Amino acid sequence: MKSKYLMMGAAMLAISSAFVSCSKDKDLYDPTTKQNQLIENYNQAFIQTFGEPAANQTWGFGAPATRTTRSRTFNYYEFPGDADASKFLADVPAGVEPLVSGIGKTNHYLDPSYTGDVNIWGIGSEENGWVAEGGILYVKGNCDFSARDFFFAGHSELYLVEGATLTLKDGDKGAGGLQGGCNIYIAQNAKLLCNGELKLNNGMHVFNHGTIEAPTLSVNSDSWLVNGGTVTVVGKISVENGESVMENNGTITAAELNTAGSGKFENNYNVTISGNTVVNSNNNTWVNNGQYHTGYFFYHAASDEVINNCNLTVDEDFNINLGDNPGDGNFKMGAGSGVVTKNFNGGGNFTNAVYNWINYNGGPFYIYMDSNSLFDVTETATMNATKADYGVYGIGDGYAVFQAKNIVAGKAEQGYEVTYGGKIAVVCESHFEQGWSGQYPYIDFKEGANEDCIYTNGSLPTITIPQNGNCNAGFTGRAGEVLPSLHVMAEDLTAAEKTDFDFNDVVIDVFYVDQNTVNITLLAAGGTLPLRIAEKDAWEVHKLFDVDVKCMVNTGTKYHVAHAPYSQTTKPYVYLTLTGKTWSKDQETFEVQVRDQIKLEVQKEDVVDEFGNPIWTELKAEVGHPACKVATPVEITVEGWYPEELRWAWEKQYVGDGFAQWVINPNYIDWYVTKD
Repeated sequence: MKSKYLMMGAAMLAISSAFVSCSKDKDLYDPTTKQNQLIENYNQAFIQTFGEPAANQTWGFGAPATRTTRSRTFNYYEFPGDADASKFLADVPAGVEPLVSGIGKTNHYLDPSYTGDVNIWGIGSEENGWVAEGGILYVKGNCDFSARDFFFAGHSELYLVEGATLTLKDGDKGAGGLQGGCNIYIAQNAKLLCNGELKLNNGMHVFNHGTIEAPTLSVNSDSWLVNGGTVTVVGKISVENGESVMENNGTITAAELNTAGSGKFENNYNVTISGNTVVNSNNNTWVNNGQYHTGYFFYHAASDEVINNCNLTVDEDFNINLGDNPGDGNFKMGAGSGVVTKNFNGGGNFTNAVYNWINYNGGPFYIYMDSNSLFDVTETATMNATKADYGVYGIGDGYAVFQAKNIVAGKAEQGYEVTYGGKIAVVCESHFEQGWSGQYPYIDFKEGANEDCIYTNGSLPTITIPQNGNCNAGFTGRAGEVLPSLHVMAEDLTAAEKTDFDFNDVVIDVFYVDQNTVNITLLAAGGTLPLRIAEKDAWEVHKLFDVDVKCMVNTGTKYHVAHAPYSQTTKPYVYLTLTGKTWSKDQETFEVQVRDQIKLEVQKEDVVDEFGNPIWTELKAEVGHPACKVATPVEITVEGWYPEELRWAWEKQYVGDGFAQWVINPNYIDWYVTKD
């Protein structure tokens, strides 16, 4: 009987093995399995090259959840950026013991069970005999030092792990006891609370992914605050002296913000200042790449780094009065950026009740506006430059618009009022009349501008500025509507290393014609695999260019493939018309439709059906996942691409470090520049 059961078991095992064998053979021809592996390999290479994509990265096909897209930006000072992700801790590292004595150097953690004072030493100097290494302290739980001393010396490291709260009292020991030279890392959902002024001094570096709250906040003497979370200040934030830096990649709320000395401030996300923003130095940096909302804006002295690259909203008055340093001091607006303010005082007549030393009774000012930027004054713009050449200039290849309800002169006895220069359109209900001061006209024109650039009483220029996400609301002139368009560049899933990522395996432009029609321009085909557009076999890109599939088209000779079977050539663009689908005139909706309705598909020789026939695999751009295709405005340039007149990279030309930064942060400075 035992032998019988063994035989039956062996027979069943053989049958089972046969089924397993058939299943495995079928897997060899399962296109889903092969496609998934192909895509997974590509995704791993993408992440290794560029990093993990941001969760809201849409790859240019529609707006991220918090879009602050810009077509061009001005940038000078390179801000430090965030600390490495490994610095923001979910918990105290294993093996670290609790703090039992609050004096001396340390590598411990602090939790609510500790009830004493803290006095942590930092690095010192050999001549005075201090310790030669900094302290490390981890904070977990709710640690309240509002009635205790917390002294944390320089060149030490303080970590607030997730969920921790550290409350510091007001006192005479710097930032509630935090001393210069230390590094502080605040994890997500952690809080640093200060009952008095939070003063960052003498090279202190604070990196925040959680919450900081204080009555006032100052960043001084070569210190940094890099915020990726939330900073809430009841009163004033000041950034001044030395290379003091405040970089915001999260949310900041305060009553005032003041930059002075050589203090440097950059906003990449969202800032709300209920009262005054004051830029007050010849050596300041104030840069806005996101959403900045303030009650008043004061810019005086003559810093050359006061820059708005996205949206600045001023509830009351935008005031500018600079020193007489032609070209050195100016307010710059990146292309596609916007300013909205109730009133504008260009050296105008203004006295501030809060800062009684800010009195504008006339004086020089420059506003330099790049293409498609918009300065919108909802009430009155007062022009009182008092000197020749000062005023508002359009400095791009395309037009910028300065508009106001009424544009009035300052004090007439001071004479010279404003200069309009370059590609600028001035749109208003009324403008003060031309006159002569005895030496200068009240309204002067430079760099190609003339009296025809001023439009009053409802007249409009024949230009239109498109809305630019949250940066610029747009301006509609007599030129009529701007129809949607998009530039698409794709990789064919074969990229495995940095130089493979050139995104030129197929390059197309897509243009809206009507609700049922788009035109497609095939620009380049840098791949050597069959690749088709819109699921049409007849639209295989090499066939359209009339070349062999192993031939690269319009991707240059910087990397010349000299060996068979590959070759390169230059061909005229191919023009296609796609019908039978529904299209929107809204640009962002159109972008999503292009992603979903114009599929790009590639054939890989080892991705076949059960009969061994190659099948098509789609090149996707899923939100928050590695992308095989990306989109930009139609007319772009990218720094480092060669030659510059091309709108895609040449073969084996890495797509760029700017692209890599865009991958992980959709609100980072754009990696391309828009041509006008």
